[in-house]
Amino acid sequence: MGIWGISLALVALLVALTGFQLRAGYDRTIRVAGANLADTARVTEEQVRGSLRVVGLILKSLAEAPRDDPSALRSFMTSQVRVIPEIRQAFITDRSGIVTFSTLPQVEGRDTTKRAFFSGARDLAPGSTLYVDKPLNIGVDNARVIMAASPLRDHRHQFMGIVSVSLELAYFQTLLKSVHSGEDGAGALLVTPEGDIIGRDPDPDTFVGKNIAKGGAFALHRESGQSSSVHVHITQTDGKTKLSAVRTLTDPQLPPLVVIIGRPLDGVLASWRSEALTHSLVVAILALAIFALTGLLQRHIKALGRSEERYRGLIESQSDFIVRIGADDRFVFVNDAFADAFGLPAREIEGQPWQAFIHKDDIAETAKAIAQVTQPPAYRADTENRMPMVSGTRWVAWEGGAIRDHAGRVTEVQAVGRDISQWVEYRERQTVLLRDLDNSNRELEQFAYVASHDLREPLRMISSYMGLLDRRYQNVLDADGRDFLEFAREGARRMDKMVLDLLEFSRVGRIGDPQVPIALDDVLETALANLKLVIEDAGAQISVTDALPVIEGSHGEMVRLFQNLIGNAIKYRSPDRRSAITIAAERLPGQWRISVSDNGIGIAPEYSERIFDIFQRLHTRNEYEGTGIGLAVCRKIVERHGGRIWVESSLGDGATFHFTLPG
Repeated sequence: MGIWGISLALVALLVALTGFQLRAGYDRTIRVAGANLADTARVTEEQVRGSLRVVGLILKSLAEAPRDDPSALRSFMTSQVRVIPEIRQAFITDRSGIVTFSTLPQVEGRDTTKRAFFSGARDLAPGSTLYVDKPLNIGVDNARVIMAASPLRDHRHQFMGIVSVSLELAYFQTLLKSVHSGEDGAGALLVTPEGDIIGRDPDPDTFVGKNIAKGGAFALHRESGQSSSVHVHITQTDGKTKLSAVRTLTDPQLPPLVVIIGRPLDGVLASWRSEALTHSLVVAILALAIFALTGLLQRHIKALGRSEERYRGLIESQSDFIVRIGADDRFVFVNDAFADAFGLPAREIEGQPWQAFIHKDDIAETAKAIAQVTQPPAYRADTENRMPMVSGTRWVAWEGGAIRDHAGRVTEVQAVGRDISQWVEYRERQTVLLRDLDNSNRELEQFAYVASHDLREPLRMISSYMGLLDRRYQNVLDADGRDFLEFAREGARRMDKMVLDLLEFSRVGRIGDPQVPIALDDVLETALANLKLVIEDAGAQISVTDALPVIEGSHGEMVRLFQNLIGNAIKYRSPDRRSAITIAAERLPGQWRISVSDNGIGIAPEYSERIFDIFQRLHTRNEYEGTGIGLAVCRKIVERHGGRIWVESSLGDGATFHFTLPG
């Protein structure tokens, strides 16, 4: 019964340690994922803040515009709203809420006093300049928009009315779509202080406008009273359990909108659950092994007693180090492997303090491990230390356990050590590699942040201030001056497009779908659906001569590849003949070759490599729009999938783009 009691206790200890380890792993997984989501929420908050500031600049320019010439004011308002394509209309009211000026004349004269955006802007606290209302439906098309408004005040700070713009949902949708991984069930939300969703990705049409104030991450965040928080919760929108990071905009001039970035808890815990299953299976196997060994031990206890000397000989012949340390910190026993490592007979080492054989910098940590061995309930400890041996200083990993008498008192500590010097070197190299990889990832994330925020926001501000220059000095500038301002605005718009394209290029292979079996027929169908209007406007004829294969790849990236190649074929079509595009597939050893042919203007052979470089163009912008990054994205996608891409063409005779994919 004593043996079985020990076995049961050992199994119970093993289960308890495994449970503790799994719980610690669970907490660590939640903590790491929460920290990553918190970083994403912080970046998103900065982007939302920048977007709101741009809207604030537009409203400020409208508020400062002279109102003595209604026609000129309406023209100026129309030019301002074009700075942000997502603005549907802009209008100004008097203090009684009546619309006095609008980019849509039919709106003038309407009463807005019962609208929340009017009262919200009117009642803004001093120092606050912008109010954002929950989504509402306006216009004859009953379109859903977000109203942003600022109060108008005279020199005595008396309320004189509001200036407001209506924003399409896409103004925030593009931003939210760029910040989460695309994982099934993941999402990003932008919520008013009252809990109304004004932006969500994915499924904005389903969820925008709903109120989530009574539950989920929003309610938990509000209860926390902090500007940023992380929560595990059940969502109000789809009823799923998620891990979400929440941040509230704290700029006193802007509305305290709330950013929520969430991932499904199942996705967060997927790796941990796999690890938990593995650990549980290992524990079960070990428990069965312990019980089996206990049965064998019970039957052969007497035989084992008679074989004590043989057992001692076996211990001494082990290549691992085996030592026993008494209560006085001196060696009671060392095996031959340990003695040989130090070039001394075992009898000369026995009786000496163990500290004499440990590197001085590791003595304290080793003493701590030995002390831990003597403490219940585990009576075990692991440690690593350096030992100055004959062959040089070596790293040794020790596993120690307590030897107790029948009364349960610890009499000795027995430890087994193994030389892990090579493994330590590998671990150090791995640490350096992981640190370099982490630095690289941070640099990439910083690049994405700069591309999507720090670069784009100044460009929008440039466009806004160019508009202000045009308004304020239009009577001073001659035609050339006004042309120069327009050239500057056009340059800012082109730069913004180039930044967006560069961001898209950087995301290939970093933010995308996992590589799974996909049918290229389905991919092509999606690409053609995306290009439907372009194909119809050009009157292009698309034909597929062969059934396309099923390959391992990213569905989203394959759609982008086909869409770029077909879109280029249509863009560079010949003016004197109908555009005809042919898509074919050919089976090669170990791979597929896909071809996209057209009868367009063609490419001179000397440019067949240059066109795949980033920002390389063969035509002026007056001839063809674009930034010259589409084919660079195509090459990056193909190479990420293990293939290559090239073109066969001559000037005036069309072009055929070939690319290979493993399969």
